[in-house]
Amino acid sequence: MSEIIQGPAIAKIMGCNVGTVHYNMKNGFWKFGRVIKTGPKKHRYEATITEVARYIEISREEAIRRLEGR
Repeated sequence: MSEIIQGPAIAKIMGCNVGTVHYNMKNGFWKFGRVIKTGPKKHRYEATITEVARYIEISREEAIRRLEGR
């Protein structure tokens, strides 16, 4: 498993939908990860598993369990 994850995986760990991830990261409400412009109106949202886990104060192992659906 890669340490760098994108929007759908971030949403799975956070327990929300991808639209919420996009909105909160793009508008700076969540202070982790990166929003990378990939085209005129396209963006990629990525972070590391560790960044997301720290932000919501869970262990990295718990974040991986959430990603795996356990």
